[in-house]
Amino acid sequence: MDNRIQAVLDNKTNRIAGRFKKGIDLFEGFKEVCRIHQVTAAHFQCIGSLEYATYVQLDQTAEGGLAYSKKKKTDTPIELLSGTGFIGLDMQGKLDVHFHGTFIDCEKKIDGGHFIDGENPVAVTIEYLLFPLHEVALQRGNDEFWGMPVFQFTKEE
Repeated sequence: MDNRIQAVLDNKTNRIAGRFKKGIDLFEGFKEVCRIHQVTAAHFQCIGSLEYATYVQLDQTAEGGLAYSKKKKTDTPIELLSGTGFIGLDMQGKLDVHFHGTFIDCEKKIDGGHFIDGENPVAVTIEYLLFPLHEVALQRGNDEFWGMPVFQFTKEE
């Protein structure tokens, strides 16, 4: 295991608690914990700090539809006030993290959105609690209305 990751399984509650240290990407940390503990579906919560946040937000199109904004990146480190999401499999069967977060930057501006994989390095620490789901399968599939790849929740076989 990467020495920038701490992950401890609480056998009584079947939860994984730990932290990510400076420099590791937030998403890669979650994926590595899942690989180590053989988790393919989970919910998580976390707090901490990032060197910068990279994210998108929902926009409404002129036609009344929805689309994501262009990618945004903070100019300063941020304090993650609340991070939450799900981990499942993408359409190719690889681990995928769906992460939403609220943060405050060094200019005291609060913002948030849908964070981007590989573009959110830890500044000091991210402390997390991961809740593995053993009887639920999470895999991306296209939403029938929007045509976007979203997690589909089904009973694990």
